[in-house]
Amino acid sequence: MAHPVWDPKDVEKVEVSHRPPKDAKDWIAYKAIKTLRWGFDLISGYKPGQVNEAGYLSRILFLEVIAGVPGMIGGMLRHLRSLGTFQRDKGWIHHLLEEAENERMHLFSFLEVKQPGWLFRMGILGAQAAFIMVFSALYLASSKSAHRFVGYLEEEAVKTYTLCIQELDEGKLPQWASIQAPDIAKEYWALGPNASFRDMLLAVRADEVMHREMNHHLADLKSDAPAEKFQVKVEEWRVEKAKNENKQ
Repeated sequence: MAHPVWDPKDVEKVEVSHRPPKDAKDWIAYKAIKTLRWGFDLISGYKPGQVNEAGYLSRILFLEVIAGVPGMIGGMLRHLRSLGTFQRDKGWIHHLLEEAENERMHLFSFLEVKQPGWLFRMGILGAQAAFIMVFSALYLASSKSAHRFVGYLEEEAVKTYTLCIQELDEGKLPQWASIQAPDIAKEYWALGPNASFRDMLLAVRADEVMHREMNHHLADLKSDAPAEKFQVKVEEWRVEKAKNENKQ
């Protein structure tokens, strides 16, 4: 599917951001994500500044398996709704399926670096099965809350990748400093033949920013509003950004 190929200069400018909750549903979604992150950090022993390459890879593989679920669930449910009501979906399905495939490509890119053992795989399958059931129920009950939940989830993903890149630059992840990005990543993001592992991390983080913005945007829309406006919003942002840079 069509997906962003990022300018190397743009991915360096990515910033961690947060959309403040505005109502009760937003607060519930935000607190749910913060609670899940706290629990996962505790169970996995994650402590910023004290994680090596193997620790980051295990964390990333687990999170990317989970992150690939929401887009597929949302796309499937909206697809079935469109079939059952004989009404167009107005662009939502495409955005959601693209997100799901994009997250899956993140997973397969990192799998080129590390293949998890059977115990890890079993844990992932159990967590994925539980998350599929819970998220499906949430999406059916309130798609707006589901998208807000994913928006906050992606905010945390951007934080994790930003910290990972920072520690790589500080020399705390020496094994990644000298290796190239896997071929699958070079092809998918058009990174070039000599792309580094850091280049891949930057591209993945940029994708997570796009998912963050898209899900917060979809949470602000009515369920029958055209999702194509998200692409218009992105293009307007790029034009405005270019104008500001020219002024400077």
